[in-house]
Amino acid sequence: MTSVLRPLEWGLLGLAGLLGVLMAVILSSIGDEPQWLPEPSAPAQPSSRVQTAPSIALQDLAATWQTPLFSPDRSPDRVVGKAQVSSLANLTLSGIMITGNLQMAMLKPASGPTLTVRLGQALPNGWRLEHLTPQYARFSLDGRTQTLSLYAKRLPPPSSRPPMTLPREPLP
Repeated sequence: MTSVLRPLEWGLLGLAGLLGVLMAVILSSIGDEPQWLPEPSAPAQPSSRVQTAPSIALQDLAATWQTPLFSPDRSPDRVVGKAQVSSLANLTLSGIMITGNLQMAMLKPASGPTLTVRLGQALPNGWRLEHLTPQYARFSLDGRTQTLSLYAKRLPPPSSRPPMTLPREPLP
């Protein structure tokens, strides 16, 4: 039983053959040669002079790092001595972060931005974070130690009313 192909089937068969020939041409790398641009013409001037920065002695540049660049009067900033604080009374421990290799305490001063200090680092006032647990942080300075604890919110006292009871209902 031989069947004659319909015109649509002949068209699809021809399209498949054409696509097969196109794929063979693409895979055979015909036409993959690069198209190079022409060489640029020679410059009108045979050589240009290369400019280099002058060499300056290091001593001549000393004023560069001794005077601030963005200060309007270009005078050095005033030296602010570290405040000698005898205690950590003006700081509140607001958070503790302990992960695999990061141990950090977040402190809130009475005024100013929040401070973060890692284990072993020192605060601007000289106190060094020595020990850290999930509940408290211990700081040391000149042989003295102080411990700051997290503020634990307390629950309200238990109610004096008896617990609510449900009426007894028979099961269906």
